[in-house]
Amino acid sequence: MTPSKLVLLLTAATFAAPVAKAQDAGAQDAGAQDAGARAQDAGTKAPAQMSAAEQEMMQKYMQAATPGPEHQKLAKLAGKWKLQVTSWFAPGAPPQKSDGTAEFKTILGGRYVQQEVKGEMGGQPFEGTGTMGFDNVTKERFATWTDSMSTGLMVMRGKCPADAKKCTTKGRMSDTVAGKEVPFSETTTMTDDDHFKFELRGPGPDGKQFKMLEIVYTRQ
Repeated sequence: MTPSKLVLLLTAATFAAPVAKAQDAGAQDAGAQDAGARAQDAGTKAPAQMSAAEQEMMQKYMQAATPGPEHQKLAKLAGKWKLQVTSWFAPGAPPQKSDGTAEFKTILGGRYVQQEVKGEMGGQPFEGTGTMGFDNVTKERFATWTDSMSTGLMVMRGKCPADAKKCTTKGRMSDTVAGKEVPFSETTTMTDDDHFKFELRGPGPDGKQFKMLEIVYTRQ
């Protein structure tokens, strides 16, 4: 397939769903026909006929881009939350406690959920941004995280059904002390639509995983 055909295919997949919806709603009335005629007069051309293989590929792109049950489940997080944060800087170290706030919102047509966190960590102001989603192609939930106490990016992935009460994802992030990327895991446990717990585990000085962070979320 030539690059020009691939661009055409992606464009068609992007606009096919809304065009079909508009047609079902009766968009082909006299006014719409007049508008279409004016657009053609302005130089708009109908897309070239696609082959059966290209139509099949377009259908796959549309399915991959369409939010499903997993995205709807994540969208329920939208809103404002208060946080009770407990952190441990080493195994057996006394816990450090603080409070914070978070706001979740859906973005890009409900395909992703973005989280903005504000609070403090170790007595210092703290801000962080996370993005969560579900990849229809790999069938995995994923999450990214960046914050004001690092310059690295955490990327986590895991298999979690839409109705799962507990979801664990794994990934890697750069570690200042180790001077390289190290493995982390995070587990989210849903109590109900208004309460859930987040736990982060990473390597300690001996390289063994330990729980370094726990956040209890309560909807405001």
